Amino acid sequence: MRLAFSFLFSLIAFAQSGGTISGTITNPDGQPVAAAPMQFKHVETGRLFNTSSSRNGSYTLSALPAGTYELLIPDIGFTYAKYERKSIALRASQTLRLDLRLEWGINLGTPGDDPTTILRGSRRLAPPGRAPRMPDGRPDLSRVWVGQNDPNPAQPAALPWADAIVKERIANHVRDHPSAFCLPNNILLVGPEVYKIIQTPKLVMILPEGINAGFRQVFLDGGGHPKDPDPTWMGHSIGRWEQDTLVVDTVGFNDKSWLGVHPHTEMLHTVTRYRRPDLGHLEVEVTVEDPGAFTKPWKTHNVWELAPGEEIQEYICVENNKDVQHLQAK
Repeated sequence: MRLAFSFLFSLIAFAQSGGTISGTITNPDGQPVAAAPMQFKHVETGRLFNTSSSRNGSYTLSALPAGTYELLIPDIGFTYAKYERKSIALRASQTLRLDLRLEWGINLGTPGDDPTTILRGSRRLAPPGRAPRMPDGRPDLSRVWVGQNDPNPAQPAALPWADAIVKERIANHVRDHPSAFCLPNNILLVGPEVYKIIQTPKLVMILPEGINAGFRQVFLDGGGHPKDPDPTWMGHSIGRWEQDTLVVDTVGFNDKSWLGVHPHTEMLHTVTRYRRPDLGHLEVEVTVEDPGAFTKPWKTHNVWELAPGEEIQEYICVENNKDVQHLQAK
């Protein structure tokens, strides 16, 4: 009984001493930003506390230990740029008001240009429940998903020639990016796009909504890669199951695409792992290896959210491509 009272007293003391951080998140126009993922790191212990903003842009985190915090809000689709803030001091029992303003991302806030932000703002994503399974017992990855950026992206260790190209592309404001010419712009199939997965026992199709001419078919029939693959934009993919994880091995890329702003060679090799831990989420981890461009492999981690009732839309780039004439090097 004495131990029970001691434990209860400790819980009460912690609740009384825990602090609260709350506020609102708005965009440059003063409008609320919904479903913004927030990560507060307690510097002294390294503990992470996560939340997201509501439909009216408000957020609250309670029962936080006193100390110093670092805040990270990753890029939100193409609409909002990453936000970081350090040295946030929280005292015991304090209620700290922290209102935030996010800056526009690469699309400069163009209305309707970013379907992932629109869908997240509707709060129709990631319903709770157990992951469904196929008749053969495998996890069923099929559905429409909304991707997002890696909140802590790796910085590839580029070889000198590749690093020089990266600097040149940045200096030119990425004016030669393949997407400006209606060419595939996301061969890794990660990041803020809307994706549809169609799964059968022998073939998995991954169809992104907004990637120019890009899709991936994953062969699960036990065959290997072609001995001499004809290099293509999206490569050749085969898959296998490791328990509940679908492992997709892709080779045979041409060297015309970009990895962000990084170049690569035809030695590019990717391994993507898909895991559905519950009904509403799909974990996507990509390992990138190219000894012709990077000194070591690097990884990107993403979590996709289920979009109930949604469907991918037709995406046509070449009908009204006016981007190139506005891209001018300085």
